[in-house]
Amino acid sequence: MKLSDKATAHILVKANTNSEWDNCGFAIIHLSEEWKKEQEKRLALVKPLEGNSYFCSMNYYDTAVDFYSTGEDDNPNIEEMLNGKEWVFVELDEQEQETFTVPENRLDCFRLVLRANGTGYYTVYGKHTSEEFWTEEFSLIKLIA
Repeated sequence: MKLSDKATAHILVKANTNSEWDNCGFAIIHLSEEWKKEQEKRLALVKPLEGNSYFCSMNYYDTAVDFYSTGEDDNPNIEEMLNGKEWVFVELDEQEQETFTVPENRLDCFRLVLRANGTGYYTVYGKHTSEEFWTEEFSLIKLIA
């Protein structure tokens, strides 16, 4: 995985879990053209709600994200790659993601949470444990530009 100064088809995002026994440190979000067009439509729906103090967020089922564990020798040094940022564009070699270590939980119920200010984050749950996994917030406006 290599950092990129220009927009790519993937971003690396910090991720976390509330699990006491499982590990999650980063996620890869896949930014296909179809995904970008869908986010543009979704953002148009929430934009009129910006400034409404009673509006929290809108949730969509969306599986364009994969979560990974950290601390394994075969995973990249995420903190070094992010260098204090919440997310960065990355280039992945073919089949590279298959070498990353996934959480032990079987993840289910993938959701993209959108806010009216154009930011969002992903959440998923352990299928049998209900433990939560989530990404840091990122700007969808920057990603669809």
